[in-house]
Amino acid sequence: MIFEDVPHKVLAQDHQIVVIYLEPEDRQNQQFLTALRQARSDGINTLPLTGKELGSISQHLFTDVDIDKVWKTVNKAVGLVYSPALSSRPEDKRVRAVIDIIASQRGCAIDMAFLSSKVFLSPSRLTHLFKQEVGIPISRFIVWWRVRAAIEQLSKSATLTEAAHASGFSDLPHMSKTFKQLFGFAPSSLFKPHTIKIHSN
Repeated sequence: MIFEDVPHKVLAQDHQIVVIYLEPEDRQNQQFLTALRQARSDGINTLPLTGKELGSISQHLFTDVDIDKVWKTVNKAVGLVYSPALSSRPEDKRVRAVIDIIASQRGCAIDMAFLSSKVFLSPSRLTHLFKQEVGIPISRFIVWWRVRAAIEQLSKSATLTEAAHASGFSDLPHMSKTFKQLFGFAPSSLFKPHTIKIHSN
């Protein structure tokens, strides 16, 4: 389990690997990440999976494509005894509205003045509130959604350049640099038409 902003390298040689990214705006993911942080603070640095568990995850990802079963397998495997109850605090509707705007505006330039005006907050207040609710700065969240949009374009057989322009990047080098910062490798080293599957809750 690798937390955000932790430099790392994956050496897989010729083996197949599966990487699962947890988006912080999802409440279930927030619960999972909180539990993992608690485990780490208690001195648990690695959470290994058995061969049976890995086989189950692979089956659900590549055979019957059941993300819910993958989630349940991972939760059970890491034994989230630390897991807190989901927060009873209601989700801030202004933050949800901003997330929905960002999701709907992929490929378009978005600035803080525009977003803050939509939810009747000052840019500074929105910046603070978003980080408090979601856990990452709004600027990073916007970049993440642009990368998601690019991946979706690639899954539809777009070229790398087409994906970069359709998702709001100025050019392919900009997208590749951003992609490498997020994932550790350039999109050209992995993504080819018809090889990507997108699964969203």
